[in-house]
Amino acid sequence: MRFLIAAALFVVSVFTLLFGLAERTIWAPPANFTESIEIKSSKPLAIVPAETLAKHPGNPFVQARGSKPIFIASGRESDIRAWVGVSEYETIQFAEKGKKLENVSSLGAKNLENPIGSDLWRSETKANSFGSLQISRSEEGAALIASDGVKPLPSEIAIVWPIAHDLTRSNVLLIAGSVSLAAAFVMNYLAYRHMRKSRGPRRRTPTPPKPPRYKVKRNKANAPVRGRRSARRAFISIPLAISLLSFGAGCSSPTQVAPSPSPSISAIDVPPVALNADQVDKILLDVEKIAADADLVNDKKILVSRFAGPALAQRSANYILRTRSASVAKLPKIVSKPITFSLPAATDTWPRSLMVVTDEAGDEALPQMLVFEQATPRSKYMLWYNIRLMPGAKIPEVPASENGAIPVDIKSLFLKLAPEDIASAYGDVLNRGAASLSYGLFDLAKDEFFKQVSESQKSQVANLTTGTIKFTHTLGNKNVISLSTTKAGALVAVYMTDTYIIKPKKRGSAVAVSGQEKVLLGADGSTRGVRSVYGDMMLFYVPALSDTAGIRLLGVTQGLVSVRSL
Repeated sequence: MRFLIAAALFVVSVFTLLFGLAERTIWAPPANFTESIEIKSSKPLAIVPAETLAKHPGNPFVQARGSKPIFIASGRESDIRAWVGVSEYETIQFAEKGKKLENVSSLGAKNLENPIGSDLWRSETKANSFGSLQISRSEEGAALIASDGVKPLPSEIAIVWPIAHDLTRSNVLLIAGSVSLAAAFVMNYLAYRHMRKSRGPRRRTPTPPKPPRYKVKRNKANAPVRGRRSARRAFISIPLAISLLSFGAGCSSPTQVAPSPSPSISAIDVPPVALNADQVDKILLDVEKIAADADLVNDKKILVSRFAGPALAQRSANYILRTRSASVAKLPKIVSKPITFSLPAATDTWPRSLMVVTDEAGDEALPQMLVFEQATPRSKYMLWYNIRLMPGAKIPEVPASENGAIPVDIKSLFLKLAPEDIASAYGDVLNRGAASLSYGLFDLAKDEFFKQVSESQKSQVANLTTGTIKFTHTLGNKNVISLSTTKAGALVAVYMTDTYIIKPKKRGSAVAVSGQEKVLLGADGSTRGVRSVYGDMMLFYVPALSDTAGIRLLGVTQGLVSVRSL
């Protein structure tokens, strides 16, 4: 009988495995949904909106075929439309009935710019005759298709939605079948062992006589069923029931769960974050490469593709010094990794900003805050500030990088001091100390830059007996970049220029210069006087107006910008 049980288990397992394999192959859905369209248009750009990509579930592949070259990019639909701007383009969408793709032309100006390499794209691909790119539909994901931005579009465009095949039911069937098959083999082995052990001599041995036993008469209807057949039936029913239950559970359709209601959207319209982590990494890698190439040959022309404002001015001045004197050291190199802090702006307008802290390997180099700005949709994120954080500086709590920070207006009245006024106020504190009206606004207890500069100015005034010196600290560039913190404060990157004018008191005497000032002036001094300008790229934390804390200097990078004779 054990062999019969093993055979039954074997049959059940085979049928279960066959059903599982059929679920994966014969009854599987088609591999994907594909919609294609032939393009006969002279326009150079095509937008595939988020609504078109949402026709079927999943992240589709956008494919293009026909022209050389082919370019496909993914990004937020609003960013793609901002890049296209007033240029003419095609919109790839479904017809009114939703069964067929069509292209709708939009009039505009001729496009003369190549979209390759824009910082707005989340991902992009280039190909010769056939290109394919998977588009993430998260956060209004859309696609831009082009050749080179000037030539006509590819002749054929297709959208392919891969269909995810749910293998849960198939896996249950295959697992149940495998378990039943293994049980069948075990049962067969046990039956074989029992058969071998039960073999023995059939000879009957005499038994001792038994005393008479009292037998209780029972009602035949109430008596328990005995016998070897009844026991075997009970034994067989248990494993067969288990196998049939597992088989039935594998074949039953999954219970349909009603979708839970989604949370209501907040009434506050929060702007989307402008950059994701991959876009930030791409920008930093490009800046690192350009800075390394320019530092190698001391060429300002290489920098202009990614550097602007104070960052460009300081590095260009260092290149001039290095070409004139080999003793002048290079500026600290710019590294892209590791990123210890990342804060993109949360906005859907321009200009857009980004603050990132990277930490160069080694204990000697201090972490650097890189501050970028993108002026227009078609421009790159330019490095405006390269600020070395001060030892022990702690950046206040900011929003998560996935959410981004709201830009702060430079004239904001909700901060302890408007960002555009910080440079002049801090400069006045440097010059006048506690006598300055702005002295109480700043937290100067651990401000080493303030202590060193203010002491240096006092020392120069005291020691300069043959001449006069004047210090002026002003806002060096109007582009002050500010991003909000969690507690309604702001991180403010500002450029302050320190102008030192030294004049001799007596006619015939001269003002002598040394070090980098001598190298940049090209002389030992001047009889009329010298005007030296230093630039300070500075990072401040400005608390909210209601906060009792003072404005803190978090980082500064100072460099000689110019020296000239009066």
